[in-house]
Amino acid sequence: MAISPVVLHPSRMALTTFPLDDLPNEILHMVFEQLTYGFQQRDIARLRLVCKRFADIGNYYLLSEAHLFFKSSQFEQLRQISQHPTICKKVDTIFYEADILEDCSSMYDWKKSICIPAWMQDLSPQHLYPPPPTASERERRAYRRDLNKTLSGPKLTHSDTLLKRAYDAYTEHLEDQESIRAQNYNVEMLKDAMMKMPNLKTIEMSTECCLNNGRSTRMDQAFKDGLRSPYGDRRSEEGCGVGPLRSLLLAADAAGLKLETLAAGNLDWRFFMESDKQNVQVLPKIQKALRSLRTLRLYISTSSEYDDETYLDDLSHFMVPVCAGYLHQTSHLRDFITATPDLERLDFNFDCDDPYPPTTLCDSIGTFKWHSLRVVAFSYISADEDCLAQFYVRHASTLRKIRLDTILLNTGSWPSLLQRARKVLKLEQAVLSGRLASNDPKEYYYFDLPAGLNGGKRAKIEVVVEEYLIKGGDGPLLDLNALVEEHYRIYVYPDEEQWEYVDTESDEMIMDRF
Repeated sequence: MAISPVVLHPSRMALTTFPLDDLPNEILHMVFEQLTYGFQQRDIARLRLVCKRFADIGNYYLLSEAHLFFKSSQFEQLRQISQHPTICKKVDTIFYEADILEDCSSMYDWKKSICIPAWMQDLSPQHLYPPPPTASERERRAYRRDLNKTLSGPKLTHSDTLLKRAYDAYTEHLEDQESIRAQNYNVEMLKDAMMKMPNLKTIEMSTECCLNNGRSTRMDQAFKDGLRSPYGDRRSEEGCGVGPLRSLLLAADAAGLKLETLAAGNLDWRFFMESDKQNVQVLPKIQKALRSLRTLRLYISTSSEYDDETYLDDLSHFMVPVCAGYLHQTSHLRDFITATPDLERLDFNFDCDDPYPPTTLCDSIGTFKWHSLRVVAFSYISADEDCLAQFYVRHASTLRKIRLDTILLNTGSWPSLLQRARKVLKLEQAVLSGRLASNDPKEYYYFDLPAGLNGGKRAKIEVVVEEYLIKGGDGPLLDLNALVEEHYRIYVYPDEEQWEYVDTESDEMIMDRF
């Protein structure tokens, strides 16, 4: 019996065609663009698998940020991205987690500091802070349980074979790091990659989780076989973040990029000593890479080592005075910051002011004027009232947002400065936080809230001062003493001495408002 061929009906044949094939390319570009707004890179990758047309269009949106950390395989991955004919043109940001593994002198020392997977993740972060007086008994028990778990540390359950394998992997990571250092932090590879990324506009260099909340999962995964995670680089001769940032900016200059955003932190202050070394042309080349910047965010560290026993002594009694003396005697920091004539946003932060601030506004900026500066944030520096007031006068036509965190006036008074700022500025937002103090006359004003109080809302003193500044024009002197007295009466524990004051609001929370 002959089998007759099956003939499909024309209408059914039409159904076998893919309906999205009829969409114009412009619509598909809009679909992929919408996915980039939520950083849904995995969805973009999956959507590219639909067909060749989707894959070609998806290349334009697959990767806008190249993630780099201190490992040779990651530099090789960056090189491969730069060689892709489409993806390299869409990369506009390099985010460099420049944390480095600490070199343990022996396997014994390594065992004492290895990371146990999921040990810290089991803890409840909100319970690692002392609970407020209104906390329930259950919350207090949870805090004591997590605290005891933290103090006791993890228990090793690994076999000797696994530990030996992990230690071998750890030593291989250390050797790899030394090879990167020996090649000037791979500056040539960075230069070659950047030359093929014409739309690269943003460079972010982060150590010690300064620019991100916690280490990235990718970096933890890359080093997990050695049971250690990189963190900072305070024990190196150059200082934390110095080599990586230098290599990035030298490469950007050699590649002829026109950067618009640079964010760096934590960055050791010795970065600005580059011209004192053998190659006196380093800082001038770095400054050339900054000429087109519109946003500059600096978080500068004054500590040479991060060690539980010596960190505070080193920070308070040695590095801050040395840093302050060097930055006062040289213009390297000022030359770096003011190499940005088109700057619109400046975040300039140090990490400590003990025994005194590491730099002054005069030493770090001088009388320079930016013609488009709209946002400025200063933290842990000192200034004279006249110097800060003149800074506001120079930028009164453009400045719209200011932030002051833990600032010392060497001369002058805060009520007078705020009155002068209010008169000349037309602000949209003003954030004051930390401790605002003055040497002559003696003044101390605290703007932050103690732990767990006011339900996360801002303190009244901060709100009143911001409203005072935003109102603008002539106005009376603020009675800050009365505001501080009310602030303590409402928010601070009755038995808490002034020197026990707790700054609980992180820089990230403050800057989210800012």
